[in-house]
Amino acid sequence: MSNDTSPMIDFAFVADYIAMNNLPNRPLQPNIGYNREHNIVFNTSSCVEYNVPHYGLSSDKLNQMAASDKQLAQMGRPRSISCQVLMSTQSEFADCDPNGVLGMDPLHPHERIILYFHGGAYCVGERSLTHMHVYAHISRTAGRRVFSPNYRLAPRHGFPSQLHDCFMTYKYILSLGFEPQNIVLAGDSAGGALVIGVLLLLRDMKCSSPSAAVLVSPWVDATCSGDSWTRNQQFDYLPALPLNDPFHPTRMFYDAGRKFSPTMLEELQCPLVSPVFGSDLSGMPPMLVQMGRNELLHDDIDKFVTKVKHDNKQGSVFLETYEHMPHVFVLFDFADAAQRAFSSIGSFVREHN
Repeated sequence: MSNDTSPMIDFAFVADYIAMNNLPNRPLQPNIGYNREHNIVFNTSSCVEYNVPHYGLSSDKLNQMAASDKQLAQMGRPRSISCQVLMSTQSEFADCDPNGVLGMDPLHPHERIILYFHGGAYCVGERSLTHMHVYAHISRTAGRRVFSPNYRLAPRHGFPSQLHDCFMTYKYILSLGFEPQNIVLAGDSAGGALVIGVLLLLRDMKCSSPSAAVLVSPWVDATCSGDSWTRNQQFDYLPALPLNDPFHPTRMFYDAGRKFSPTMLEELQCPLVSPVFGSDLSGMPPMLVQMGRNELLHDDIDKFVTKVKHDNKQGSVFLETYEHMPHVFVLFDFADAAQRAFSSIGSFVREHN
């Protein structure tokens, strides 16, 4: 569709359609894992203020959202989101009573966990069965419980709603008694970008960061500028729409219905939206990045990893490229490459957490 049609599209209807197709909470098969969904309530004590003016419009939007949360909490109507807690039946929790280990509180003072932000172009992915299988595999190989927030989705909630929810979830997890050094942040695709966004905010606000990060096919460039978006079109399942198409995934999550313009392009290059454009990516924890050789995001991810390696301690950033694999190939958990990736994630988490 043409850029000029953007203001004419009823994105509220699109949001309703997406919401209608979102899955309800449901249990995993007992041979795979156990999961339970909880509510995270953002009371006054959990509200934040983002002192990061250098991120421009994204900073302004984050502070507007934070102020709205604070006002709702003060009025006695605090906002909430849900969060999955999951463990594999093939981990060290296998012999435990699921009812005793699926709460949100730490099982002991020094419990180590993984906080995972799901992908789905910021528009879908919550309660996805394929994602819950991914969590179960990672729980199995890493020997950790996995927490995953169901953050607000676009186009009903435009960026940075998702980043705000993920940052608030991290702070909430800390308020429960988990220690930063015992948390690993992980995410795939858009969730990978959210991990980086949270890490940048924590660094700039001088807050305690997690011990490590795992990024699977992170969507680090919302402008989709890498050559692999053209070179790998025939190999990946992702659509390769032009940015001036109002249904391009970027246009859906970032101010849906607004016409594409040079101003929007500049906004998309904010590091909180597209981390690859960050001029300073220092202060990152040890990081494992996995991608498929055949995915559309290949060149964007490669460029990002090069920057992160340059800005951080040597030997703290690891890139794994899996031959013949598409975007977020771990979703296809029957593939040998996916199982190797899960094993590598488990080893990395155990070493750095």
